[in-house]
Amino acid sequence: MPPVSRRTLLKGMVGLASASSMAFLTGCHSSSKSGRAGGQTPPPDDDNPPQVADFTQLSGFDYPMVDSLLPFAHGVASGDPLSDRVIIWTRVTIPDPRGPLVADPQGFDEAQVNWLVATDPALNNVVARGATTTSAARDWTVKVDVAGLNPATTYYYAFGAFERMSIVGRTRTAPDAGSTSDELRFAVVSCSSYWSSYWSGYGHIADRNDLDLVIHLGDYIYDFVDQDEEVRARVDRDGVERNAISDVDYRDWLNVDEVRRRYALYRSEPNLLRAHQQHPWTIIWDNHDIDPGFGNELDDSSIDRDSQTTTLDQTIDAFWLWTPCRPPADVAGNPLRVDDGSYPEPPLPKQLWRKLEYGALADILCTDIELYRQLNTEELADDYSAHLSSGQSLLGRQQFNFITEQMKASADAGKVWRVIPHQSWLAPWNIPGATAEASVPGSPIETRWSSFTEERKAWFDYLRDNNIANNIVLSGDMHGNWASDLVADNALLNGYQSSLPLANPRAGSRPSNLAAGYGRLGTANLAALNNRAASVGVEFAPSSMGRGGADELVANALPGSTEEVQVAGARALELASVMANKNIQYQEWVDHGYGIVHLSAEEAIFEFWWQDKLTAGSPDVLGFQMVSFAGDEPGALPAPRYRNQIDDVTLHGRTVAATQGQRDDLPAPLPAGTLQQS
Repeated sequence: MPPVSRRTLLKGMVGLASASSMAFLTGCHSSSKSGRAGGQTPPPDDDNPPQVADFTQLSGFDYPMVDSLLPFAHGVASGDPLSDRVIIWTRVTIPDPRGPLVADPQGFDEAQVNWLVATDPALNNVVARGATTTSAARDWTVKVDVAGLNPATTYYYAFGAFERMSIVGRTRTAPDAGSTSDELRFAVVSCSSYWSSYWSGYGHIADRNDLDLVIHLGDYIYDFVDQDEEVRARVDRDGVERNAISDVDYRDWLNVDEVRRRYALYRSEPNLLRAHQQHPWTIIWDNHDIDPGFGNELDDSSIDRDSQTTTLDQTIDAFWLWTPCRPPADVAGNPLRVDDGSYPEPPLPKQLWRKLEYGALADILCTDIELYRQLNTEELADDYSAHLSSGQSLLGRQQFNFITEQMKASADAGKVWRVIPHQSWLAPWNIPGATAEASVPGSPIETRWSSFTEERKAWFDYLRDNNIANNIVLSGDMHGNWASDLVADNALLNGYQSSLPLANPRAGSRPSNLAAGYGRLGTANLAALNNRAASVGVEFAPSSMGRGGADELVANALPGSTEEVQVAGARALELASVMANKNIQYQEWVDHGYGIVHLSAEEAIFEFWWQDKLTAGSPDVLGFQMVSFAGDEPGALPAPRYRNQIDDVTLHGRTVAATQGQRDDLPAPLPAGTLQQS
């Protein structure tokens, strides 16, 4: 895409933003750093004129970005909303012929950035505005905690620098405790490898106008290319496909600059850029986000491994810099609040667990089971053994206390749902023995929790003993579509019972994916007999945004096999898994996409949405739909309703139909033309 002049860019934004807002954003003013808007836009400050840079000379400047959006070439984003505030984010990119790593591009050692928030897409009704600066010390990122907002309200925001304006973003605050909001809608995403998929799902998420939050469950970025999933690579502005292992955008990172560059690659991808533009997000990291080690599935013998310098502190720092996430303020997971417009620096960078309150309907409690695997023995100290007799803890004592205490506080406060973003599968998945203590020697099936069953049982026992119900764990990492009741074990003789498996009559996103997955023939319950009463909640794991599933395993085992054979092999694995693990209520291990969670005071609806990852612009397909009820109705027909259980909606006499939110917010506008990554 050819460079876009300032005049062309501003002409493209006419009609998208009011003249006064554009004047404020594209000039420098003597106003305070942040505050409520009122009166007229202040005149330019002659003693502090706008900075001016050249954004037309891009030859030789090799950096993933959208040229037409310079200097905000990675769009805008928002995240971790509270009832009175939200984080807004952008990055300033100043092209320099010396390359993207110089500390003073075009002679600037800092960039002056204005921002504002309004109630309308044209930015006419401005409610907050301010100014800040950024520099190479923060990789030129900008994060502002915009306070003083109203609860459960949709806002629009933008940034300005170097006489240019960013695209407009849309965000939404959380409801407060007194809110009358009677629904919440979340999109759920995980395992989003740039090279494995065209990310049509992100585009469909961006097109939705009724979401409260996008929740990403980890592996937001990837460190290396999967050798079985070379679907696409970055194409630079010269039209060159950067798909060689020697290219920094097609291999694992070697240093902190390459970690940050990976975020730039992701955040300039048009579908993801739009999804961030249109919705607030909350994100938790997983291994591919923060692993500092170097390693590739592709042949990397040409790379000097000894040049690797990346540290865990650096990958974590890049996460906080490049995501619109709000750091926790303390070990209790309380959200950090910054009222003076300064950068929200994380006081506890390695702590990911934190809470977001969403009114009377839900509390969101983000968790972390990845840091345990990244820390060495000395760093783990006593925190990961003190609260368990076995000394085997995946959460650590402080996080275990955070989860249990906050879940109890939430239930005591009368919140209907507790939503737990979690990196990987929590419920049992194994070859079960007759009792919980009896294991099957040499079982090939395990998850991260397989070695931490005491801690899982302690967690679930706490929920049961304190009558904490309606708990929803959102899980990633499985690269498939899974749903389960939350039971401490799935032993054959433990009293918990499920119905027989039943093939899903619906097809997937590709013609070969027929009868997509296995659910259950019934609920296994009677009006006077709750056979699944051992469950303390439900688990929803919508598929990856691209990373391969069971069909890929079959393809590796049977080289040269057809797609139909690979799907048939995946169906056999799904059936065996559901047969062996009675807690699993649905499993489909071929398709990819995202999930939708629709919460009300009466029920939670869970939708698996799929797209063909091999086709750009693939349509959105509703593959399966499930429900969990907030209260018990043993006499309900055609089947009893019990809380803490997740069922196929058709078992309760419903047809599969996509949920719709009551809101239909105006989208944040884009300038004319097509977003193109370079």
